[in-house]
Amino acid sequence: MSADLLTTLLQFQPDAPELKQRRDYDHAARAFVSQLSNIAATHWAKGADTAQDVLSVLNPTANSIAYAFALRHRITAIAGKNNVPDALKPGGELWNKLVAFLESFDPVQMRYAGQEWKKLVEFTEQIARASGSPSLAVAPIRSAMIQLDPTTGSFTSTHLSFIRLCMETRSYAAAEPILDNYIHSLPSKIPIQVREGLEYSVPCSDVASSAEYIHLVSGHSDKVTLADVQEYYVLGAMAYTGLRQFKKAQQFLEHVLVAPTSGNTANGLMLEAYKKWTLLNCLVNETDKVVPRTTNSQAIKQVKLAAKAYEALAEAHAQLGDLTKLRAQIKTGADVWAEDGNAGLVKEVLDSQMRTYVSRLSRTFSAIPVSHMANNVGGSAEEAAQYLETLIAEGYLNARLEQSDKSNVGVVLRFYLDPTQGPLAKTEKQQQQALFEQTLRTNMLAEQVKDADYRLLLTKEFIDNLKKHNKRPGQSGEAMDTAWDDGIDAEEDIMTDLQ
Repeated sequence: MSADLLTTLLQFQPDAPELKQRRDYDHAARAFVSQLSNIAATHWAKGADTAQDVLSVLNPTANSIAYAFALRHRITAIAGKNNVPDALKPGGELWNKLVAFLESFDPVQMRYAGQEWKKLVEFTEQIARASGSPSLAVAPIRSAMIQLDPTTGSFTSTHLSFIRLCMETRSYAAAEPILDNYIHSLPSKIPIQVREGLEYSVPCSDVASSAEYIHLVSGHSDKVTLADVQEYYVLGAMAYTGLRQFKKAQQFLEHVLVAPTSGNTANGLMLEAYKKWTLLNCLVNETDKVVPRTTNSQAIKQVKLAAKAYEALAEAHAQLGDLTKLRAQIKTGADVWAEDGNAGLVKEVLDSQMRTYVSRLSRTFSAIPVSHMANNVGGSAEEAAQYLETLIAEGYLNARLEQSDKSNVGVVLRFYLDPTQGPLAKTEKQQQQALFEQTLRTNMLAEQVKDADYRLLLTKEFIDNLKKHNKRPGQSGEAMDTAWDDGIDAEEDIMTDLQ
């Protein structure tokens, strides 16, 4: 590495006194990125694997912009077309540097080097796949997303590739930290410009929303379509289902159902979401729940016509006292469930009705012989006892099994009538903690809504609409109806059917 190159790479020091002002930092960072972008690729390879190696001299945290450029050029230079060099394989020197960087880079500096950030994230998945271990890319990519945006609330193309990777490798739990965060922004084509002195001024400021520095111009994301967003929610719902978090999965699918449609026509993702949503309603005991009012009525009609088997199953599940009808309905549609990849969820529906049946008994009985239950649901008393033990162990039933003193009764299921007793009992402290955590989630969502309202006031569309309303006789300024962010490409005017 030449002395001139080293001098160039070290010239941007984020902690320098002259960069304390946000505008000065912003100007210097932009100029630095532009300067590094014009350095020829051959210069980055000089001194590789020596004491003067740029990757050894630079600090990945303090010199994140320069390090990202150097690392990207190094990987590009040695990556083979048909094989992965040992240094890039998981456990190799470059792989370790890549993973360490994605976990420790300066997030403020990476707001200015979006293209390098995205390229390094893509390299991580490509290398892991080429090495035959795609699951090894999950943790580094997740770290990179959280490091850049702790809320991960600004949707990017990386969100979709990440959840695809998690589903492929069945890394459901690994995806949960990302899925649990609300998506509050979609990548816009043009970043919002705000006047000097206001809260949203430059990317390096303490912005309230990551949408101020993550957009299509920043380089952190490719252009996304409405279908990309819907696919993210469908796959996210499947991940939640794999974690048995059925309520969260149901809510994710509702995001798909309420998405604007083009020409009053439902797409395949909406149909897939409705089928799974119908089954999940059974699992969260909301069989009678209707689709959200904001869904497109014409599109939902089309979806329902194609999902009659699922609605029939939900209807059978609603009849809690008739397990025979549900079993028959499941058997009749066996080929449909298998073809749609929903056989596992259908089995959960049957188990759900069994659990509901047992739970309802607790409202009438304090104790009941297991043999009596077996006669009603089918199977032997031993099988019923094993099933009940599973329900108790998994937290579905606040009860215990005990041997009756009467020889002709056998095993008895005894319910705990006091909620402070039994395996599901919660102390007062645990209940307070649950309320506290819910309050935190509500407050965070309220702040994101407030931030979205503020950014809306700054858009050209809002101002134009406000002027239009003010010109009408007897009209005062009213808030405009908002559609999806202009960064979303639905290929057609997706709001036509809503006019």
